Amino acid sequence: MPKLFALIVAAMLLTGCGSLPFTPTEYPLRAGLIPELPIAGTVAVSNAQPAVEPMVIYRYMGQRIEASPKALTEVMVQQTQTELKKNGKPTGASGEKTLQLRIDSLLSEYTYAFFWRSKVHFQATLGDGQVIDLTVPHASGSVQQDLNGCIAEGVMVLLKDPRVRDYLSK
Repeated sequence: MPKLFALIVAAMLLTGCGSLPFTPTEYPLRAGLIPELPIAGTVAVSNAQPAVEPMVIYRYMGQRIEASPKALTEVMVQQTQTELKKNGKPTGASGEKTLQLRIDSLLSEYTYAFFWRSKVHFQATLGDGQVIDLTVPHASGSVQQDLNGCIAEGVMVLLKDPRVRDYLSK
């Protein structure tokens, strides 16, 4: 009987170990969170993250969730494009603006009572050479929403940043 108990405990512990893949998805931002944004010309948003090897974005009691930095950044790129279409107001000026994004880290941590807190650190390189480093926190009652919501909140903070707004409007 002790051997059977030991096998059951070992099997339970092993099932808690390992990594789970995470596929990020766009978490929609409600209307009004990003103010109208004057845009002079067109804006090309691109993914500047070359890293495809998975990184740990959540770890708790032997369980890990991993995602590719490039895949995380691609969701940020898509959401930035979506928000520019929703909130951008063309000024009639011509020209092309570029915005290169790169997520360097995203980590969600379980705090207590089914509550998670995350931070995303990313870099935005504007076409005029400005490099903007941002770290944005987020919190949620679901780890998936926390991770996707953190990326969405990063987009919101980026498009509210005076340096980005100034660049896009000139």
